[in-house]
Amino acid sequence: MNDSSRAVPETTSRFTLRMTLLFAALVLVLSLVAIQVYRIVGQLVDESGWVSHTHRVKEQIVATVAELRNAEAALRGYVVVGDPARLAKYYAALPRLDAEVAALRSIVADNPTQVAATDRLGALLDARQEAMRRGVETYGKGGLDALRQDPAYGQGQAQDEAIDAEQARMLAAEDALLVDRQAATLSAAERARFLTIGAIAFCFAMLATAFMVVLREQRRRVASELRVAESYANLAQTLDESRRLGSTLRQLSELGEMLQGCRTLDEAAVGLEFALENLLPSTSGAVNLINASQNLVTPLSSWGEPVGGDPVFAPDDCWALRRGQPYPEEGSFAAFTCRHLGENRAHALHSRLCVPLLAQGTMFGTILVAAPVDLTSKQREAATAAAEQISLAIANLRLQETLRTQSLRDPLTGLFNRRYLEASLERDLARAVRRSQPVAVLMIDIDHFKRFNDSHGHEAGDMTLSQFGELLASLSRSEDVACRYGGEEFTLVLQEADAGLALDRAEEIRRAAHHMAIEYRRQQLGPVTCSIGIASYPLHGDTPDRLIRRADRALYAAKEQGRDRVCVADS
Repeated sequence: MNDSSRAVPETTSRFTLRMTLLFAALVLVLSLVAIQVYRIVGQLVDESGWVSHTHRVKEQIVATVAELRNAEAALRGYVVVGDPARLAKYYAALPRLDAEVAALRSIVADNPTQVAATDRLGALLDARQEAMRRGVETYGKGGLDALRQDPAYGQGQAQDEAIDAEQARMLAAEDALLVDRQAATLSAAERARFLTIGAIAFCFAMLATAFMVVLREQRRRVASELRVAESYANLAQTLDESRRLGSTLRQLSELGEMLQGCRTLDEAAVGLEFALENLLPSTSGAVNLINASQNLVTPLSSWGEPVGGDPVFAPDDCWALRRGQPYPEEGSFAAFTCRHLGENRAHALHSRLCVPLLAQGTMFGTILVAAPVDLTSKQREAATAAAEQISLAIANLRLQETLRTQSLRDPLTGLFNRRYLEASLERDLARAVRRSQPVAVLMIDIDHFKRFNDSHGHEAGDMTLSQFGELLASLSRSEDVACRYGGEEFTLVLQEADAGLALDRAEEIRRAAHHMAIEYRRQQLGPVTCSIGIASYPLHGDTPDRLIRRADRALYAAKEQGRDRVCVADS
């Protein structure tokens, strides 16, 4: 009994000792597992925080440079279009850019390398801002030509490239940190998962709890990565749109510069065909101009496939010309179709766009843009911007043509003026000297012209001069130069004509003047006679002044001999 009694306590004692040891081991293991799991979970949280911090840094870097691009785009739009509202956007973007740089310095304060990189980027941005400020001042003082001649104007691309390079280096550094931190996060997750599986033998409940914690953390991490991926996608889309906008602005700028360099509408038409095809891809269309009589719209240039409809139409056939704004408007229900497009195609109405060409309060024509599907907002904006550039260019070209005509032509008779005579006679005489060919100069004066003004008024005199100018133009060859020398005096330069041929032509003009029928206010004006003096090269002189002076003397001789006659200068 005693031995059995002593054996039971000993067994109980050993059992208790074993259970105590097992419990102690269990507690120790569970404690170690709990401590390790707690540490790893904390590490996961910290690493996730650093991952999020890295993403915020990258977003801030991109936002800082994007703000600079916004300022550049606003400034470029001001230089191209001259719109003060775009200059206001440029000035509004500068404080935001400074705020973005300050935010970037704050967010990378824990990383000395990125702090130094931020300082370099800030310096580059400051230099770029200074260049843009100088560009605004230069443009304001001298316009686009002065801006192009400024040496700092050509440094913009190099500065942008330096900014892009510094941005790329900062993003690459953050990407490297992101890789390390994501690897640390994944490693910690793997250790937590292994310890959780080992703890199943000791406590299923602890394992389940730990597993749920890890699972929840994993879900949060996946959700965070999805949000980051979505942010990346949105950022990529924004960058693509910015690049497209920059490309469109660049093409518009090039279009404006090209049109400003053109000298005639025909020259501009050739360039527009290629420029609009690149500016508005996947579209077709035409640039149409209103003629001088303001009763027809005719095509100037086209691109892509034929649009169809009437190429020549009346201005009232286009709703854009009627309303002075693009038609149809985006997003609106268009109840009417432009008649020049042909039959009513309501289902395809928004795949056609007419943009009026309006500049300086004058309507010049339209741009017709067509596409297989409905036109997008960007295509409409590009077409409208192109119309502004083309309108200004056409206005300038027509103004240049008017000025050229006024500088060379006499407005009353339509003949060349005295300034053109002086320039062309010197050129014609030099060519005659080289080719050993004669040149004749006829000085023509209408006899008793003062009586037309005194008897019938200056309007009758102007009508006489105008009809005599038409007569002189009709009796001149295409290579001859007919000019109004001044008052009632005219000059005719005959190429390859000696004094004999010039005399025959002068008699023909004198006889034709007799048959002029001039009616003013239902009253026939008296007969028109003229006196003509002739001088020729090389017989009467070898310089323009000498020929004109000799022909003028011959003209006075004809008047002294009784007028209505032709005299040749003395040899």
